[in-house]
Amino acid sequence: MKKYNFRIWDPENKFYEGFIKKYKYWTFEISYRQHTLGSFLIILNRKAERISGLTKEELASLGEIMKIAEEAVDKTFKPDRYNYLQLGNGVKHLHFHGIPRYETERVFDNEKYIDKSFGLPPTWSYENVPHELVAKINTAISYNLN
Repeated sequence: MKKYNFRIWDPENKFYEGFIKKYKYWTFEISYRQHTLGSFLIILNRKAERISGLTKEELASLGEIMKIAEEAVDKTFKPDRYNYLQLGNGVKHLHFHGIPRYETERVFDNEKYIDKSFGLPPTWSYENVPHELVAKINTAISYNLN
């Protein structure tokens, strides 16, 4: 098992398969809740709860990390657009959910994925997908990470 001590949002290291890359201010990870195929998280590396508490540098860097994440997911799954959510209801640590949106079905690892709410707010999943699937999605997206 890999251990990432800097991941203050996962102190028990239960979800390490999602980790892709740590940047100066943010960490890019695959979500265990695949609202749509390739759903990811961008998580602040320090403790904070509000967007209004971000420094200018963190805010500027957020846009850069979103672009990096989108480019990797674009190459991997070719989504039609992205939705971002920042909620903080369950995990009171500043993070953004990146949700790729698909007008047509995608196939990954011999499974069909359909975005049933395309054109509307995303359908929120409350179930974690298997760790093995997160690892496979991670590998596929990491391969296309610049």
